[in-house]
Amino acid sequence: MTTCVIGVGNELRGDDSIGLVVARALAGDLDDGVRVLECEGEPVSLLAAWEGYNRAIVVDATQSGAAPGTICRIAAHAGPLPASLSRSSTHLLGIADAIELARALGRLPERTIVYGIEGAAFAAGDELSEPAAAAAVRVAAAIRREVEGRS
Repeated sequence: MTTCVIGVGNELRGDDSIGLVVARALAGDLDDGVRVLECEGEPVSLLAAWEGYNRAIVVDATQSGAAPGTICRIAAHAGPLPASLSRSSTHLLGIADAIELARALGRLPERTIVYGIEGAAFAAGDELSEPAAAAAVRVAAAIRREVEGRS
């Protein structure tokens, strides 16, 4: 199975950088067959990023109202993402929008997993919050297990 891990975020906006933090923690640390990418632009660029992969794991910050540091793991290939996540992006189009667009166009990898990490600080210039940073470590470990087939 060809796999890509994509961290989504904006490193200038505190917890919105969490996907990038996870991607950087995993870069060079996974099997050679797993590609780790960073997506700092609009999430619609995911359609090109995961092209040719049959498994994509995407990590992004969420703002759903849950406690900071809360992790959600969603099998996006199984159906639409929860409505609470479609309104949680600091991007023009969020991850949920990009996934639904890919689904409609037939460009969603057959296995697409989304890890959302609830953030607390999203203003320009904010630092990464402690709850989000701790959750990033747990998500990176979960992804390692998942791509190694131990989850």
